Amino acid sequence: MSHGVTGSPARYYPYIDGLRALAVLSVLVYHLHGPWLPGGFVGVDVFFVISGFVVSASIASFKGQGLWQFLAYFYARRIRRIFPALIACLLITSLASALFIPSIWLSEVNQRTGIYAFFGLSNFILAQTGRDYFAPTTEFNPYTHTWSLAVEEQFYLVFPFLFLAWLSGPRGRKLSVLLFAATAAASVVLAGWQSQANPTQAYFLTPARFWELAA
Repeated sequence: MSHGVTGSPARYYPYIDGLRALAVLSVLVYHLHGPWLPGGFVGVDVFFVISGFVVSASIASFKGQGLWQFLAYFYARRIRRIFPALIACLLITSLASALFIPSIWLSEVNQRTGIYAFFGLSNFILAQTGRDYFAPTTEFNPYTHTWSLAVEEQFYLVFPFLFLAWLSGPRGRKLSVLLFAATAAASVVLAGWQSQANPTQAYFLTPARFWELAA
């Protein structure tokens, strides 16, 4: 008899949606007029923590057997959740940019950011070009907002492998906790160092953000 890849019904946490709403509102207010809420950009950090919690709960409900079933279950859920909205967002942003943003404001970096966003790599372009997220010129790149999704997608490439031990029983759970703790600690150290040596990379790249998603 074959066993399907299944998961327990996801438990609904009303306070998670409340946190999401507050995070969205804080980011929107910050971008609308920074002085109204100077720390509003922290909403992105809140989103990372929420994403890590939600995806951990999703994997913990896994009832299938075997590595390949586990990976298929995890990535199928991520693809269904992310890509339809991402593709729609990129298409709408491209159309709006062509219609409403003067071409003189746009550059090759804007185009590359949009293309790389489709593959979950837009944060690399923004980090390599040295664009400060808080600089006024960054607002002219209509795809800058995709960097946080890119960080999450890259996290998802590593996350299930760190979580594998959790599914093997009590001893495996201890090992999984140790792996996450060690990786998160290394990420915190890296974030602290990069925030001084290269703040742009510390802001955009996944290694310095990993600890938030693994919290």
